[in-house]
Amino acid sequence: MTLPLFQQYVKEEIEKQHKSTTPASINLTDTTKDALTHEEITLSVLSLQIAEGLPAVITVIMLGAISDKTGRRKILLWMPSLGSVLYSFIYIMIQYTGWNLDGLFMASALRGLSGSMTAFLAGGTFYAINSSNKENRSTRLGVQEFLNGIAYAIANIMVGYWVKSNGFLRPFWFTFICSCISFLISFFLVKEVEITQQNLVDNRISSNQGSNNCCIDTFKPLSRFFKCCKNRKLIKVWLSIIAFQSYAIVHLGQINTLVLYFIGPPYQWDSDKFGVFAAVAMVVAAIGAAASPVILKPYLSDINITFIGLFSKAIGTMWIAVVKNETVLYFAILLLVGELLPFPMLRSVVSNSIETTDQGSLFALMHCGESISYFLAPLMFQAIYLHTFKFFSGFVFVISVTLLVIPVVFTIAIKYVEMNGPTEYERMSGENEGIETSQSYQQLQDQEETSQAISVISNTEVDV
Repeated sequence: MTLPLFQQYVKEEIEKQHKSTTPASINLTDTTKDALTHEEITLSVLSLQIAEGLPAVITVIMLGAISDKTGRRKILLWMPSLGSVLYSFIYIMIQYTGWNLDGLFMASALRGLSGSMTAFLAGGTFYAINSSNKENRSTRLGVQEFLNGIAYAIANIMVGYWVKSNGFLRPFWFTFICSCISFLISFFLVKEVEITQQNLVDNRISSNQGSNNCCIDTFKPLSRFFKCCKNRKLIKVWLSIIAFQSYAIVHLGQINTLVLYFIGPPYQWDSDKFGVFAAVAMVVAAIGAAASPVILKPYLSDINITFIGLFSKAIGTMWIAVVKNETVLYFAILLLVGELLPFPMLRSVVSNSIETTDQGSLFALMHCGESISYFLAPLMFQAIYLHTFKFFSGFVFVISVTLLVIPVVFTIAIKYVEMNGPTEYERMSGENEGIETSQSYQQLQDQEETSQAISVISNTEVDV
């Protein structure tokens, strides 16, 4: 709820300021006033998202690496929830005390330092992947995208009608309560992922080989994922991650820009009207994300389903960019039915290409890239929209369709590697040392058991 809520709150407050502070002696046309106001709104929203996204990039790297080092995955859930509690509380206090843009920056920075929504979704994805087998991961991740989409749709409807009837205070109280519930559940009720016996051995070996430097011991295991020149499986993983991140930038950039696009000229939609449009679009996309893997998996691979999602995104986005008739515009909702498919499919490709013992460190890197996408996407798309909405408001969506070429190219590369690569898992550089140490540890145990057995036999012969 906080994404459309804070954008509409900033819009309303800035419009109030312009109405009350513009001197009557200054003669400006209504079009010029609207353009200047909309430009300030866009800059303020962009600045607030940078204030949240920039610290989130650093925090997600640290949370991912620490959770992998300590085995405590819950920190990816309760830490962002705590940040959301503080975020909503600050917005509530500002509405009681009066408009203060500095306070909004503090709220964004605190949520960014907690990992923001990126860390929370990363933690949820980790739990989803490690609670199902490889064959069902794409379906499980599709269901997760469905639940996220339904939540987003309900939130947009609630924001639209609630803001129109009661203002912003009650919606922010509601987000505060929801954040508190999320924090309590994730901190007290969610259980840590069980560690297998093999993982315990690997962790013991890693601890014995530590350098007694916290930073080196935490981040050094990530380095082996960059040694992928001769490992086709690892090349496939990196191609999937790059395709995922490039598509995430396009998708997240559009979501952040749609609010400004529809509430500004030429549409000038009210909050409730935009809420209905966004909610229906997300419900349709969520149903597509949940149903498509179940229906298409018997006939198509994860990569082929990804192509369907990319094509759906391109057609639907171009429709929004060029169509100006509101009635015809709603057809874009059906065209975007597969826009969420690339997320669960590419996550499934990554998780099925590596061993379970390697998932923690790799997903830490993936989540880092995702946090960068959350930071870069609003920065890129809203900056483009800011400089182009005066002559063609839909130009930013034309650019986004062009950018979809990047994930398409990398997805084609994944398909090529998939067709020509080995089917079995290839060990990464840096793992052999751990394997040899594990084997030496096992051989030492075997030798001790053999020596004990010989000693028992010798003692028995002496007694005889």
